[in-house]
Amino acid sequence: MRKIFFLSFLFFILALPSAGFCQNQKLAIFPFENNGQAKDRGLSSGLPVMFFTNLAKMNNIDIMDPQRVSEAIYRLPLTGGAPSVEDSLKAAKKLDAAYAVTGDYVIFGGRFRIDVRVYDVKTGAIRFIDKAQSTEDTMFDDVDKLSDKIIAALAGVLPPVPGVMRVRTEPEGATLYVDGDKAGTTPLSVKDLKAGMHRIRLNLSGYQEYKQKVEVEKGKTAKVNVKLVRLYGGVRIWWSQLPSSDIAFGNRTISIGRFQNIYLASKFCRNFPAGDYKVAVRMPYKEESSWNPTPTWKTYSSDVAISPGEVTDIFINNNLYSPDIQVGACGGCASGWDFTTKMSWYEMK
Repeated sequence: MRKIFFLSFLFFILALPSAGFCQNQKLAIFPFENNGQAKDRGLSSGLPVMFFTNLAKMNNIDIMDPQRVSEAIYRLPLTGGAPSVEDSLKAAKKLDAAYAVTGDYVIFGGRFRIDVRVYDVKTGAIRFIDKAQSTEDTMFDDVDKLSDKIIAALAGVLPPVPGVMRVRTEPEGATLYVDGDKAGTTPLSVKDLKAGMHRIRLNLSGYQEYKQKVEVEKGKTAKVNVKLVRLYGGVRIWWSQLPSSDIAFGNRTISIGRFQNIYLASKFCRNFPAGDYKVAVRMPYKEESSWNPTPTWKTYSSDVAISPGEVTDIFINNNLYSPDIQVGACGGCASGWDFTTKMSWYEMK
């Protein structure tokens, strides 16, 4: 008699119209597998209704109407009985559910046992699993306790589904910081990121610092492609006499042929990408005590660090008897310097 009343109550609940819920993450509850006697198979659809009623009080989860879940199951080619885990996950994907609840139960000798599992629909991983066993008389209490545990799990006990951020830069080799922590150098994929907004920062010597906010979605890859902006510094080259040869900045050569006339000042300048360089100049040299009138040509070099937004002076003493190179900062001369000019020659006034 008690069982007849219980089943009647369950079917009455199934007939009730479903209430509206907030449109957040969706959870679908599927029929439970009966591992006991055939006379108890009514609980296969009755247990999901009880869980539906208990879980519906959550604010951040949309518990799907059992009728919609049943319709999704009927569209699957089942062989009979409750749907398998694979079938449930297929139906959950069609319903666009984030989580799927499945389970088993058995009633034997007046004892009742129920096993419940919550699956992450996208990955198929089990996010929650638990069981309860007692007498038939405490069946309702067992379902209530398991429902509370599921609510607690979905409210924060379960690890969130992570996302990935893939960062590429031009040029490569920039140091990437995510939310203030160093992640590595580009190109780089940062995994297991919490869904939401993240702050990134990119640093590469000689380039402008780059900052951006990037939104990472659960289970997805956020792609970030950045073309870094080159920084420039000013370079002024001073000659003690008229220029006598070209100047090599690393693998770059600055030709001075256009300056070899008496009407131009004996110095010139340009903007140059920030960085470290070796400056080399080929100049004639002659010892004052030597009777040989032909000078010896030698290459003189010096290391130069060009800083962004600053002017560096390179003094070239091309005196025949005492050639050398000296490097120094130009104190206060950066005012009015146009650091956005790219590789354009002009006379220093």
